[in-house]
Amino acid sequence: MKRLALIALMAGTAHAAPASSSLNPAPHQNDLQSVRKEIDSVKKDIAEKEAVKKQAQSAIAASEAALAATRQALAALGRQQGQSAERLAELSAALEANQTQVKGVQARVARMLAESYKRGQHDAMRLMLNASDPNQAGRDLTYYRHIAAAQQRLIADLSARQAELARMADELKRQLGQLGLMADAKAREKRQLELSKASREETVSALSGQIENQHSRLARLKEDERQLSALIARINREIEARRIAAAKKAAEEKKARELARRQADEKRRQEVAAAQKAGKAPPPDTRRPAAAEPVDTVADASASGRAFRSLQGRMKLPVAGTLAGRFGGARGEGTTWKGVYIQSAPGQPVRAVADGRVVYADALRGYGNAIILDHGGNYLTIYTGLSAIVRGVGQEIRAGDALGTTGTLDSGETGLYFEIRHMGRPVNPMSWAR
Repeated sequence: MKRLALIALMAGTAHAAPASSSLNPAPHQNDLQSVRKEIDSVKKDIAEKEAVKKQAQSAIAASEAALAATRQALAALGRQQGQSAERLAELSAALEANQTQVKGVQARVARMLAESYKRGQHDAMRLMLNASDPNQAGRDLTYYRHIAAAQQRLIADLSARQAELARMADELKRQLGQLGLMADAKAREKRQLELSKASREETVSALSGQIENQHSRLARLKEDERQLSALIARINREIEARRIAAAKKAAEEKKARELARRQADEKRRQEVAAAQKAGKAPPPDTRRPAAAEPVDTVADASASGRAFRSLQGRMKLPVAGTLAGRFGGARGEGTTWKGVYIQSAPGQPVRAVADGRVVYADALRGYGNAIILDHGGNYLTIYTGLSAIVRGVGQEIRAGDALGTTGTLDSGETGLYFEIRHMGRPVNPMSWAR
């Protein structure tokens, strides 16, 4: 909306009439400040979103690392479960084979015991009685007892092995159970990490979209700023061109007036000299007085602390009113002004044009009450025609300080007569005034 309004404004200004209101850069300056504030706000928002996005991306990277570690842990647990399951299967098979072997041995021993019980010691006695060799019969009996004892030890060893296999199988089952619990926990951790990563990826995606939109907005605002700056620069160039043209015209008019005044003064001087030479009274003065010029900018504290010579072209006059007498202009009694006469109502405050020290504060013949300030550098300012003096000799004065109030000159003019003197010679105050 603002962009369209700006383009329309520029188009309207380009075709506007050359009225002064159309060359006022102030509204456009306000628009430019507003656009620049908005640019700063958008830049700040982008920076904040970029920081949040960076944090989210770092969190995603951490989540990916954690997921990788979790996957590795799950894979290791899976391998351990597989190995334990294989070992358990081997143990189960060995246990089953051992149980079968135990059962076989137990069956043989049971048969031997049963036969021995049925026969008692008859076999042994028969073996001894029937044996042709008693020594051989003893040996056979011993062998018979050893075989029976070996069968019993075999049964015991097999039973112990069966118990150890059962213990190992139980331990493997317990380990498999723990591995299962650990795998379930890691699986839950993996799902949680995946959910967290997905949430952060959504955040990053949303932030990326917002940042892209803000960059587009920033680009539009910068284009608005460029166009507004160009518009203001063009307006200022036109204003400056008109000011230069007006100043040139005013200077030419002033030069023409001064030339006409000098010609009139020279003519008047020649007429007076001719009349005096002829012993006659001077003819009536037909010169037209210069047009009065308003004085509305009065000296203030802005010049305080500055050297007097630095004020040339920037000085403000000591009282408001109308510039009715110019430096070098003719006075009614036939003399010329060595300063400026500012016509004003009685009682207006008269202010110091620069810092200085009061070196005279009293009545001055032909000028009425007067104050003279020494500004250093051989510069003096003279204020005459005062109705009241409020400063005394020796007082230090700051620019803008009140020296007194306007009154009436001895010649009857109402207002203030003001001079600037350098090295005792009068200089034109208007060449110092802004």
